[in-house]
Amino acid sequence: MRTDKALIFDFNGTLFWDTEYHRQAWGAISLRLRNKPLAKEESHHLNGRTNAETIAYLLGRLPSKEEVIRISREKEGIYEDICLDNRPLSLAPGAITLFKRAKLAGIPLAIATSAGEDNIRRYEAWFSLSKYVPSSLIIYDNGKRKGKPEPDIYQDTCKALGLKPEACTVFEDTKAGILSASRAGIGSMYAVGSPGADIQTIQAMEGVHGLITDFSEFSLEQ
Repeated sequence: MRTDKALIFDFNGTLFWDTEYHRQAWGAISLRLRNKPLAKEESHHLNGRTNAETIAYLLGRLPSKEEVIRISREKEGIYEDICLDNRPLSLAPGAITLFKRAKLAGIPLAIATSAGEDNIRRYEAWFSLSKYVPSSLIIYDNGKRKGKPEPDIYQDTCKALGLKPEACTVFEDTKAGILSASRAGIGSMYAVGSPGADIQTIQAMEGVHGLITDFSEFSLEQ
């Protein structure tokens, strides 16, 4: 018997396997701001966090609003160029198949991402996300809520769905994201073993039901 009433996906590293692209872009920013590259351990620590939080980490202090805007634009420009250099771009293996199966089963889909609004526009242009997920259920970093690992984004996503957190299933590729979902009271969590993910850590976290490397592996029947 199916127990999940909605499926909620992180985006970067979960639905779009772009962790390495972000690492390269933040690495370039790190070299400019700190004169040293971003270490692998640092990348794992920062994955899933907002731009503002990552910038604060690299600067070693709280940035001004103007610094966040300026550095974010610089980083996202680098990131976009890297993405375009790696065309054709596609969603994660099995994702569209799962979307179609969920639609047939009447299970709503939502996205809870640390990406900002500008990146969401890019992803809509690249992947036609609104074919699968209504724009009202794509919950992104609006600069107003606390970022992952705090529970705010998953709490807001469940409110948008009109469901209690325990009725939802979440897919995440980062420690911060899994902690966020857990703290929000999400009923079922799956780690996504995408390239660049800290797989050993995330699949061993408390409350994780399993590891997904292809979304066609996920059964809607529990």
